[in-house]
Amino acid sequence: MLTVARKAAELIKKHRNDSIEIISHMDADGVCAAAVISKALDRNNVEHHAKFVRMLYREVVEELEPTDLTIFTDLGSSQLQNVRDKFSGHDVIIADHHEPERTEGWRELVHLNAHQFGLDGMQEISGAGMTYFIVRELDQANRDLSGLAIVGALGDIQNAWGKLLGYNRQIAQDSIDSKVLEQKIDLMLYGRHTRPIFKALESFTDPPIPGVSNSAPGCVSLLKDLDIPFKSDGGWRRPVDLTDVEKRRLATELIARAYKNVPEELVQYVPGLIIGEAHTLLKENKRSMLRGADEFSTCINSTARHEQPLIGLEVAKGDRGTYYRAMLNLLRYHRRCIAEGMEFIEQSGLERGRRGYLQYFDATGEIKETFIGTIAGLAIGHRTCDPYKPVVGIIREGGAAKISARGSKLLFLKGLDMGRAIRDAARSVGGEGGGHAVACGAQVDENRIPEFLLKLEDRVIDQLG
Repeated sequence: MLTVARKAAELIKKHRNDSIEIISHMDADGVCAAAVISKALDRNNVEHHAKFVRMLYREVVEELEPTDLTIFTDLGSSQLQNVRDKFSGHDVIIADHHEPERTEGWRELVHLNAHQFGLDGMQEISGAGMTYFIVRELDQANRDLSGLAIVGALGDIQNAWGKLLGYNRQIAQDSIDSKVLEQKIDLMLYGRHTRPIFKALESFTDPPIPGVSNSAPGCVSLLKDLDIPFKSDGGWRRPVDLTDVEKRRLATELIARAYKNVPEELVQYVPGLIIGEAHTLLKENKRSMLRGADEFSTCINSTARHEQPLIGLEVAKGDRGTYYRAMLNLLRYHRRCIAEGMEFIEQSGLERGRRGYLQYFDATGEIKETFIGTIAGLAIGHRTCDPYKPVVGIIREGGAAKISARGSKLLFLKGLDMGRAIRDAARSVGGEGGGHAVACGAQVDENRIPEFLLKLEDRVIDQLG
């Protein structure tokens, strides 16, 4: 793998005085991947431009124009034929971790893909991680960019087992050695550095905790029962403010409650979803939303979901001024959109698939296409949702259906790969699709939505046995 990464680095050096464009996936991992390569190019005074797309569907690729060197990060492998049709004859680098299509005879392509080297691209390395290996070959001083690769991995839920796996561990070690990252065992509560303890507990829904998930009063009651103060003289206590004794007490109770609510075959995974590796970015302010690597990924993802990924790119590259303030404003808007989206779910509910193994909603005219995946993911924790069945969100536009699907970590640990399921289902009805095991998307003809849902449900049933 390092031989191909070195070849990519040499190709970049060859084109250092030419036109270079970065084309990346419009999500947290994709923005982090673009930031990794862009920052490295900046350090070498190499001029370049960055562009973001949601997926390299045929019509999207048609709108792209080749440059002297085009670098695709966190996408391209799953749509190799689409890319080749437009970029053949031009120098191209693809740094990706999605399952690749086969291609032969494309001499100008340097293809760095996890699967080509026996790696599980869904768990062992992200798109930002693949890109990091290229910039490390450009200059060993770029090892400090490894922190962004970890943010990208967490954005793609590559710590579902409670820890990083495969090459992600090597990248994390580079980050620790560079004094960029701290990795320690902790409660897996989102908002460790920014949220009051009871708010962090309230939003913990994967796995669902009876009497705690989605219940602020229940969280407060739990903390009182465990004799864990949730306020101090300095205000609300955050998860990072808990003592080790308090963390152990809380973890024991959360695991015990989760056991009562989880199907027997999934019980073994519960401890790893409640206690695991937490990642702190040491160069960020202690109360910043960028301090926790998981919150950092959410901040970056919010810029992509609202079609402002260039803001996220600059923040990921280090801006803490104008772009950072713009991101915070966008994050506030992001939260309002979440509230409106969840109100839609509350009022409209979820439809059930014909075989009972799928949940879906059609939010055409109610939710933005770029935001449908976020709401599908949050719907998993809603009281009306069965957390052990995938959720699919649908937007109809111009005769096509844009589809996002999400699955819980428990379903992934049980063996569900939604990315593979949605790709196969979409292709079976003449569409395109793909993505990750717990978060993916597709595009199909609007008239074939019922058939697509049935095909997708069949594939979910096949995978879950």
